[in-house]
Amino acid sequence: MDSKKAVSSGNNVLFHINEASLMPSSLRAARMGNTGGRYGCACCFATTDFMEERKGMKYFFLASVLLFLLAGRASCEDAPKAGELEEINVTATRTERSTKEIPAGTDTVTKEEIQNTRMFNLKEALIGISGVQSESKNGGYDSRLIIRGAGLKARYGVREIMILLDGVPITDPDGMSRLDFVDSQLVERIDVVKGPNSTLYGANAAGGVINIITKNPFEKRKSLTAGYGSDNTQMYNLNYGTSIDSTYLNTSFSRRSTDSWREWNKFRTSQVSFKGGRLLADDGFLEASASYTDADLQLPGSLTKEQFEDDIGQLTSEPWRNSGRYSKIFSANAKMQKKIGDLTLKPLAYYQTWSHFHPVTGLINDGGADIYGADFQADLNHWIAGAEGILTTGITGQIDIGDSEKYTYRDYVTVPGPSGRILSTVSDEKGDLAETGDDTTTKWGIYAQESLRPTNAWIVDLGIRYDQVAFDIDTQTYWEFDYSQGRYVRPAEAGISREKTFDAFSPRIGAVYSLNNIVNVYGNISTGFQTPQSSELSTNRDLKPLKVYNYETGVKAQYQDTFSMDLSLFYVTVKDEIVQTVVDRESIYNNAGESEKKGLELSGKVQTLPGLFAGGTYTYSDFTFEEFTEWISGVPYDRNGNRYPYIPVHQYSIFLYYKHPSGIKLKVDTNTWGEYYVDNANSDKYKGYRFLTNAFIGYEKGALDVGFDALNVFDKLYAMEVKKDNTGARYNPGAPLSLMARVTYKF
Repeated sequence: MDSKKAVSSGNNVLFHINEASLMPSSLRAARMGNTGGRYGCACCFATTDFMEERKGMKYFFLASVLLFLLAGRASCEDAPKAGELEEINVTATRTERSTKEIPAGTDTVTKEEIQNTRMFNLKEALIGISGVQSESKNGGYDSRLIIRGAGLKARYGVREIMILLDGVPITDPDGMSRLDFVDSQLVERIDVVKGPNSTLYGANAAGGVINIITKNPFEKRKSLTAGYGSDNTQMYNLNYGTSIDSTYLNTSFSRRSTDSWREWNKFRTSQVSFKGGRLLADDGFLEASASYTDADLQLPGSLTKEQFEDDIGQLTSEPWRNSGRYSKIFSANAKMQKKIGDLTLKPLAYYQTWSHFHPVTGLINDGGADIYGADFQADLNHWIAGAEGILTTGITGQIDIGDSEKYTYRDYVTVPGPSGRILSTVSDEKGDLAETGDDTTTKWGIYAQESLRPTNAWIVDLGIRYDQVAFDIDTQTYWEFDYSQGRYVRPAEAGISREKTFDAFSPRIGAVYSLNNIVNVYGNISTGFQTPQSSELSTNRDLKPLKVYNYETGVKAQYQDTFSMDLSLFYVTVKDEIVQTVVDRESIYNNAGESEKKGLELSGKVQTLPGLFAGGTYTYSDFTFEEFTEWISGVPYDRNGNRYPYIPVHQYSIFLYYKHPSGIKLKVDTNTWGEYYVDNANSDKYKGYRFLTNAFIGYEKGALDVGFDALNVFDKLYAMEVKKDNTGARYNPGAPLSLMARVTYKF
């Protein structure tokens, strides 16, 4: 393949891209514009079996590949080789590559899609992506993110998925990600990598990677955004950028708040950020940023089925009626890119500190942590036996030093009589000191990936990584909440000390073959590694890390900006899946021996008329426990062959989008979530929901961008999550109809 490609729109050549260039995507976007769409093509299937008993799956995948190859030749062989405006992705391979040349299932939420989305919450941008489940049970910044079943056990925040903010990890060393870091009003693009990517990102990327890319620091933007909607929902954002020669400085202030449609669910956040950068020769740069977030979110709790059907806005019937998370976060980072001959250096250093007041089930958490991290990456352009290659190597390190205190609730109502069982809290005031903790988690890894182009049609990636994660947990307990008695008692064990170290090698092989200028096929065999979290090890010292073995194949087809299609097939085995069991509202964690995931993901779009696009996505998920004994109150229960809870077998979305040359734009999308089991025992199902519809109308011309949207247009009654434990089913209601108008002016 030539090292330079002409990028054109129609017959007008815009400029040339050096494909070996390592300019960051945000900087390239500033110089070349942002193009492409979410519903690009990703298709996946396994090409090699690791185990004899999986030959049938292998042959099925190989037959699928053959069908796609024949179909591609029949339909595309004589297609004109018109230029494309290709989407560039850095996240999946750590080097810039067009999405068609990535041997993995990927998706992108583009700048244009972000502009036409409310963006009060990240989940609004991620809804409708095949293989990704995105919802919010608490509103505000809270998002429930699951990729191909990974992240299912998260009580709050995001687990098993590496979250990056402008390429900087905001996932703790033990795998917890908090999204109050993210100013959604600054988001310009989101890259999603599906399936394990521990080879490049280490532990905690067993399910995938999400890179949230904010507005480019190398542009002089000046804008003001204001929005107002249902339930006194407000959002404001002010951006101001300037430059002197090759030095850029941008600052931003954002404010979001809502009174919410539920009791005890108010939210507010104020965020300020600074970004500075300097352009260097040979596409190099220096960049530094700092941000501060002050966020308050009340957590409303779940409802019984009767309450859910009667009034979804009412106060929870659970005892813990004053839960919340009130956080303060400061983060800073510095990064550089410098090219020296054929070698490009990319050092990164970052610091994050957070504290929170966090009333939850049983106790009130009052603590925080300091996180220090660094990532030194080097890319070497070279040739091997006439094949162009890029060797990507690096070493990463991260340390999380946590300091926490937990308290009893001071104010609560008890059952009359001697039992003292707590009926409900009446405030979130702290009572007696219940626990102190000092946790230190250390993670480091070293990785290498060779990317070769043996011919113009082939790209082959070979990678391996070694990771080590160490836990040092020291907890002193004075009071604990006894769930069976429903009251505070003295602990049987006054102190807990845990020292655990986990390590793993994570190899990966992937290949892409360009059938023609429209259709690419790919396959990969990849692995993932996920440690337990500190809180999980505190309750079960015998937990093992889970390991993922992923066999995937796919087809990526794109013709200019008029048609795209993704079809993905994957087969995954998970060893020692960490599974959550809830007993009397208390979460207990155990390892399942083996789990199996088989899935299909389809997405596509087509331009039916000038400016009018139609498309959609479909996800099929067959996820089962193959070897799992669930222990409940000391009694073992066989769950072999049971399906994962919460994950529907069928999920799909449909959309229409129209943009007129006058600046008027319209969008309608609808999402359907099939039925699913509500517990590991598969004892009951929730029906899911059908055709949950959102609509948007806007006008964009010159400096003005105006939009009005309606979420849940038909005001459907639905639950975003239903769970069942030994006390019965609990419903987390989805949001009713909500409206918002917003305006952005660039000056």
